[in-house]
Amino acid sequence: MYEVNGCQTVEVGGYGYCWRGDAPLEVGDLVLLPENYVSRLKNGPGPTVGVVNKLGTTYRGPLSDIVGRAPATGGDG
Repeated sequence: MYEVNGCQTVEVGGYGYCWRGDAPLEVGDLVLLPENYVSRLKNGPGPTVGVVNKLGTTYRGPLSDIVGRAPATGGDG
């Protein structure tokens, strides 16, 4: 499924998420994921960065919302 209740669904790290932003996400986009118990232990408090690896999801349960787009990192400069 590619949409749930008007939001785009994507997979990041094998988990399904909802995106409610204006511009659709694409594979490879960096996103900010909501903090959870494991991410807090590994990375500290706050959102963590993930990479969209699939558009749509087969997961049928409740989906967490992506917090936002992550700022681009690196560059040629």
